Amino acid sequence: MRSPALYWHIRTKQELLDGMADAICRAPGMGPPRDDETWQDWLLRRARAYRAALLARRDGARVVAHARSLSHETVALFERELAAMVERGFTPALALHTIAALTSYVNGFVLREQAAAAPESLDGAPAAPRSVDEAPAVLAAAVREGGGTIGGEAFEHGLRVFIAGTSAVLPQERDGPAAASAAR
Repeated sequence: MRSPALYWHIRTKQELLDGMADAICRAPGMGPPRDDETWQDWLLRRARAYRAALLARRDGARVVAHARSLSHETVALFERELAAMVERGFTPALALHTIAALTSYVNGFVLREQAAAAPESLDGAPAAPRSVDEAPAVLAAAVREGGGTIGGEAFEHGLRVFIAGTSAVLPQERDGPAAASAAR
């Protein structure tokens, strides 16, 4: 009796999960900004496409969050993204921190979305419905006004805050540690 063909190519479960994570990460079309695209527009496009790729797969955010390694091709695409950000005025460290922070934001946001969509809580019991009427006054008013912590509107708000914050620190980081310290 022979082993299934998959085992000729993938030795461990972690290798399989890493391959799945790699495919999810590349699905939205990694790569540098287009020539006519600002870094802000590119990061918005990249984050939205990444979120869609994670949401398109059951437990996509969890698979990516637990990945231990990505392929050489994915790392090369990431290098091109970093280089494009450096060309647009980022230091190499700020480019890395920016993409890493944005990736962590999207992963965490989608983890919450996917957990909220799951029919059971972490302990296996059905999730208990929560009433807005039971919430404290300001929180209840915020929810009634359309506020929420998951969903497209909340995600877009987080992206706007992220881009604004990056825009604010970019000149300070580019000018060096002395400028960043003076601004604080």
